[in-house]
Amino acid sequence: MTEGKKRVRRTPEQRLADLEKKQAEILERQKAALAKIEAEKKRLTQSPSARKKNVEQEKRFARAVEALAPEWDYRHFIAAIEKALQEDPQALQERGEALLEEHGKPRRGRRPRSS
Repeated sequence: MTEGKKRVRRTPEQRLADLEKKQAEILERQKAALAKIEAEKKRLTQSPSARKKNVEQEKRFARAVEALAPEWDYRHFIAAIEKALQEDPQALQERGEALLEEHGKPRRGRRPRSS
């Protein structure tokens, strides 16, 4: 009778090295998947509709700031934000939405086309 191949037992060090290699491969695949997801999120936030919405929000904010505190500059706003962080965020959000609704609307009337 011919004898078959003998099974070679791997040492624990060899098995540990294989596991570490497998773990590194899995981490690389996860990093690639996360990078793909981040790229998709960035692409969605850079889309024309999202950019248009952000620009409109910034304009509303600027109009409300000009109406509420025309003499303030960035230093005043930083200090006000620091004080506001000590208050209830939900109440601040509701008050901010009300103020944006009141003061953030564009002026009525005909305006020249910007493009």
